[in-house]
Amino acid sequence: MSTTPRISTVDYVTERHGPRLLIIHPSERYLYLANWASNDISAYRIDPASGTLHALAGAPYGAGTSPRAVTIDFSGRFLFAANWDSHSISGYAIDDATGALTPLPESPFATGPHPRNIRFEASNRFGYVANAGGDSVSMYAINQRHGSLTELPGSPVPSGPKPRSMMVDPSGRLVMTAHQDTTLVSSYRIDPTTGVLTPGDGSPFPAGSDPRFVTVHPSGRFAYVPNQRSNGVSAYGIDALSGRLTPMHGSPYETRRRPFQVLVVPDGTFAYVANQESRSLSGFSIDPTTGALRPVPGSPFRAGRQPIWPTVDPAGRFIYVANKASDSVSGWSIDPATGALSPVPGNLFAAGRRPRAIIVAPSGRFAYLANEDSNDVCGYAIGSDGRLTPVPGSPFAAGRIQHG
Repeated sequence: MSTTPRISTVDYVTERHGPRLLIIHPSERYLYLANWASNDISAYRIDPASGTLHALAGAPYGAGTSPRAVTIDFSGRFLFAANWDSHSISGYAIDDATGALTPLPESPFATGPHPRNIRFEASNRFGYVANAGGDSVSMYAINQRHGSLTELPGSPVPSGPKPRSMMVDPSGRLVMTAHQDTTLVSSYRIDPTTGVLTPGDGSPFPAGSDPRFVTVHPSGRFAYVPNQRSNGVSAYGIDALSGRLTPMHGSPYETRRRPFQVLVVPDGTFAYVANQESRSLSGFSIDPTTGALRPVPGSPFRAGRQPIWPTVDPAGRFIYVANKASDSVSGWSIDPATGALSPVPGNLFAAGRRPRAIIVAPSGRFAYLANEDSNDVCGYAIGSDGRLTPVPGSPFAAGRIQHG
C-alpha cells in the first residue's frame, strides 16, 4: 500500500505543490525540475539526513517541447508538465517507492496554444490550464485511478488576452487569472458537479498595468495581484459564491519598480512583494477583517539585483528570494509582531548563474534553487537562525533549464 501523504488543501502561501519550475514531492523524498531547453524533467531523491540530491535511475524523463512548469496533484501520485511550444500537458505516474516517472495513458494531453501551467482544485477531480497563446482556459477531469486527463465539454473556454497563471480559491469554487500586458483580472465559477467554468459576476475586473499573478489569502477572502508596469498591488475581496472580486479601499498599494509576485506568510498576517527593478522586497501587514495592506516598518528591504519568486519556510520564520541578476539568494528573518525583516546571518548566499526559483522543503530543513544559466540545482540546509549552508555535493547537475 502507498504511504504517500494525501494533500487535502491547496498551499496558497508558498506554492510548494503548485506549478513551479521545480517542485518537491509532499513526502519530501523527491524533487522534480522542468528543463525548458532540453525538453525533459530532471528527478532526484532527497537524502533525508543531509539534503543531498541523487539523480533517479532513468532520469531525465522526456517531456514535450519547452516544459515550463511542473505540478503534483493533491494525491501525490501524479506529476504534470506544461509544454509551452508543443501545446500540451505531459502526465506521469510517480512511483511511491522510487520516485520514478512513468508516462500516463494517452499522455501528452492537448491544450490550447502556449499552456503556462495546470492547476487542480482541492477535491482533485478537475484541472485547469491557462493558454497564454490562445486567450483561453482548458478544463479537464482527472481520473482518480490512473491520472489521465479528459477534456470537459465546452473546453477550452474563452478568457481575456494572455492569461498568465491560474489560481483556485480554498473553497474550490473559483478559478482566477491575471492577464499579462492588460489591466484585467478574471474569475470563473467552478460547477461542483461537472467542473465546467462560467465567468464570475462582473468578470473581468480592473487591475493596474500588466498584472501577472493572483495570490489568494489563506482565508480565501482576499486576493492580491502585482502590476508590473504601474508598480503596485491590486487587492480584492472575494465572493466565492458569485465570483465577484471587489477592489479594496486604498487599492492599488504602492510598491517599488516592477513587482513580480505577492507572497503571503502561512498565518496570513503579512505579505511581501519582490521588486525586480529596485533590488528590494516590499512588506505589508494584512488587516484580518478587510484584507487591506499597510507597509511594515522599514519597508522596502534591500535585496540583490532582480529578485524573483520569494518563498517562505513553513513556520513563517524566514523568507528567501533568488536574485536573478546577481547570482545570489537573499534571506531575512520575519518579526512575528511587526512583519519587519532582518537579514539572516551570512546574507547574501552564493547561487549558480542566473538563479530563477527557490523552494523550501515541507519540513523547513532544506531549500533548493534552480539556476537557469549554469543548468544546475543548489541545495541548502536551513539553520535555526535562517542561515543557508550548501548541502554535500551541491550544486547538482540538471538538464538545460534556460527559458529562451
